[in-house]
Amino acid sequence: MYFYMSVYGLHGYLIVFLSIHLLVSAEVDHRGILGGPFHGTIQDQQKVVSVQVGPIADLILPNGLIARTEQSQVPSGGGTTLHASVLMDDGTHTVLDPGLVDWSFSQSGLSVEEGALLAELFPKRTMIRVQASAEGFSTSFTVFILADDGQVAQEQSESLPEALRTTIELEAKGWKESEWFGVFYDAQNGWLYHVAHGWIHVAEGGPDATWFWNEENQWVWTGKNIYPHLYRDRDAAWLYFFKQALPEKVFYNHNTQEFERFAEK
Repeated sequence: MYFYMSVYGLHGYLIVFLSIHLLVSAEVDHRGILGGPFHGTIQDQQKVVSVQVGPIADLILPNGLIARTEQSQVPSGGGTTLHASVLMDDGTHTVLDPGLVDWSFSQSGLSVEEGALLAELFPKRTMIRVQASAEGFSTSFTVFILADDGQVAQEQSESLPEALRTTIELEAKGWKESEWFGVFYDAQNGWLYHVAHGWIHVAEGGPDATWFWNEENQWVWTGKNIYPHLYRDRDAAWLYFFKQALPEKVFYNHNTQEFERFAEK
């Protein structure tokens, strides 16, 4: 790019000649007004490389959607506040009004009113997948609907899957030991704190087996004479859990023949 300027006369007549030469073979798409900042996109001839130019505010683009509830466990007949925001590519968030988000559920019994997720009466503890869509992005998360008060006492007495009911009561209140699954704390609401797997949500899996959910692997199935082998539902993969690697959580994926590692939280 070259600029030529010459000044003539005492009266300061100014003639400015502007000559722009593109030194590379490229396409330039630019927008702006006289005196305003330039912003636009430059691409190479093959349109493989794109470069944005202009003020920083014009370059920050949405990169995804984040959605969640204030509480992950919702009482039957109750509700919890919904939160949603757009993740920008500079790491910042733009908060969205939940009313502008399209919410859908894996089963009936939930509704959205005035920015809150409301649950009908559920006869038993229920896990529901919530999907949120806005600004061209989608995401999903899980909420657990607790049983109504009339069934809480019965549910607490039967909170453990059948395969985990034959346990030894340890000295510390709430702590138990399974001969095949190890030591865990029973919160009596479907949640256990396992010394190797951390917080897990358990569900019935058969007389000698159980399903459990955690953040790293989501739903997995295992049982007596099977553990520490685990079947992961999301990708139909068989895993082997290396207890010797604790506190790091290490799994061998038989499908990919690779190790998967999760740091302790």
